[in-house]
Amino acid sequence: MRSTLVAFLCLCVGAAPARAEELRENQDEEKLQSDGKPRDKDGVRDKEESSRQGKQQDRQQKERQNSRHGAVERRSASAPNAQTLGRDQSGVYVNAPAANSAFSPSFVMRGFPAGVTLFDGASHGFTAQDVDLSTVDHVEFYKGPSAMLFGKALGGYGGAADYIRKAPTQETFARAVATKASFAVTRFTADVNAPLNDEKSLLFRMTGSAQSLGSFVDFTRTRSFDIAPMLAFVADNGDHVSLRAEHNGARLVWRDGVPADPVFLHVPKEFYAGLPANEHETPFFDDLTFTYEHAFNADWKVKAVVDYFLSASRWGWFTGWGYDGFQSVVFGNPVRARAANRSFDAQLRLNGRFDTGFLSHAVFLGLEHWDFYYGYNNDVARYEAAPLNIFAPVYSPGVSYAGAYWSNGVARAISRSAYGQDLIDLNENWRILIGGRYDLLAQRERVFDPLGALAGEPTSSLSKGTKGYFSPRAGILYRPDDETQLFAAYGKSLIPNTGVRIQSGEAPPPQQDTQYELGFRREFLDRKMSFEVGLFDVTRDNVAIPNPANPSGFFSVVTGQQHSHGIEVNLGGEILPNLKINAVATFLHALVSKDDNVPSQKGSDLLGAPRRVYNFSANYTFDTGDLKGLELGFSYYYASRLEATLPNTYGFTLAPQQMLGASLAYSITDNLRFELNAANLTNQSNWTSNGALYHGEPRTVSASLSYKY
Repeated sequence: MRSTLVAFLCLCVGAAPARAEELRENQDEEKLQSDGKPRDKDGVRDKEESSRQGKQQDRQQKERQNSRHGAVERRSASAPNAQTLGRDQSGVYVNAPAANSAFSPSFVMRGFPAGVTLFDGASHGFTAQDVDLSTVDHVEFYKGPSAMLFGKALGGYGGAADYIRKAPTQETFARAVATKASFAVTRFTADVNAPLNDEKSLLFRMTGSAQSLGSFVDFTRTRSFDIAPMLAFVADNGDHVSLRAEHNGARLVWRDGVPADPVFLHVPKEFYAGLPANEHETPFFDDLTFTYEHAFNADWKVKAVVDYFLSASRWGWFTGWGYDGFQSVVFGNPVRARAANRSFDAQLRLNGRFDTGFLSHAVFLGLEHWDFYYGYNNDVARYEAAPLNIFAPVYSPGVSYAGAYWSNGVARAISRSAYGQDLIDLNENWRILIGGRYDLLAQRERVFDPLGALAGEPTSSLSKGTKGYFSPRAGILYRPDDETQLFAAYGKSLIPNTGVRIQSGEAPPPQQDTQYELGFRREFLDRKMSFEVGLFDVTRDNVAIPNPANPSGFFSVVTGQQHSHGIEVNLGGEILPNLKINAVATFLHALVSKDDNVPSQKGSDLLGAPRRVYNFSANYTFDTGDLKGLELGFSYYYASRLEATLPNTYGFTLAPQQMLGASLAYSITDNLRFELNAANLTNQSNWTSNGALYHGEPRTVSASLSYKY
């Protein structure tokens, strides 16, 4: 292993963050689907696209044609696949079972949970959101400084997933997809698109989905639906206006996992370690996004994005869920919780290009206002729930909340921000980037627990404060030739710890990240294949994580400091006609480097951060002969041993994960398509841990039939 790392260090100066360069060069390659004109997601358009530099234009157009290997999850069907999403990306880990769901999984990037969700290249404030994949065209993964679109490190320097949503086009069509899979999974999705006038300047698109999910775990089930209409208008002067709405609702029985103790590695995988009567959930969310874009001329444009997001849920949890050390799961007092959050985000961005002497500048300046509110109320049962025998479970038919104790709290954060970036071309070989963001962050949090039902003693606390933070960023790119890129970057980021509950009653400080990256990229085989290798070093301060003593997630702890460093390797492209491969490897070590709350955590590996992850996939498409329209796919995924607890317990680790997958798709006609997917063919256990243990999804098979009219 050590010799492998040394070899990589000798090979490169670089990191997968050369992808930051690719992302900037690919901003203009993306098309505004409403009218087919160029869309620039972060407003940074490179000099080579201007007729001022014809030679550089040819050079970098070639780069754009081959710069997405390993960075984008694309699907030929109507939505990305939740079971495989992110697993073919270096530095990305899914710390959850590979469930066949309509919802995107959450990601751990470079050892850290991705804390912010991106949509079409922009965040909606500092918050994360659930994503129904039926609304998504494809997903892009940004890591390190390349995640800092619009001047900030979205999701922190671990990285972030950018969901490119389906937008209206000038085509008229309707598409329906029906899916049936193992464990009583049934899903139906629809996608309707049409221009609303003869000029095709007013466009409409609506996606929708409904699903019913069973599970290999007893009692666990989900029913959900999603509908997302969108209007887009292109004025005669070229102005773009769009309005998008989405509503998502669900009813489910939550899966707790099992307590983090070795005995549970040997219980039947169907065992439900909770009380189903107390764990019904009814989450929903509504999202409304307005976008306006105006071009002053070929070099300067302004864009405004306003988003309003509202979500709420009712669910159950327990104050003392765990293992009694003998034969039972214990619960403590059952709790029924109601919570809601509201996020309002408004951004105004100015993008432009200009020259100063022999230097060419691509700049953007922006202002952002973010207002976040979170409130919750808990009813705490007076009496503890009866323990659940692991070997002969008997589940209570109900939970009484008569005369229940109660507690509540609210948290609010308001951020007013200014940011900017200047991407400077020194010549055709050298490019530098300088930027930064200033956030004036005001936080206020109140916790009221008059009977001490949760805090252990009567509590009424109020915390508030306002403080400014500056987050710089810088980078340099060197291209010795058309096929080679070397990249280095540095930056800082800020993510507020809003809505985090600390048992002491204190409000946690905001999370801050610092990262250094080096990157190398090389293209070959006439630019059809690419190789990337990278080094990263991330330090995360003031991070809040679920309290290991309370895996149900009500309380958190601030560990002080965490650190991750490692190497990422990507190899992919079309190695032979119609045969595409993708091979990735991640070597990292993510650990607690400083802990003011629980000293024994220092030096422990973080949960959900395996030290080695490998993935290989291959896809072959038949485009001639009797097999024309047939696609075959194969994948293999491996993740090394995981720590089961934090702080780590000596000798208690989870076995390596291995998943073998296969896929078959056949276009019966131009409009009718059939897909068959199989996951975890060897039926491995594939345990994961986030403080509780989760048995991986067993062998699953799914079949989909799609029709486009």
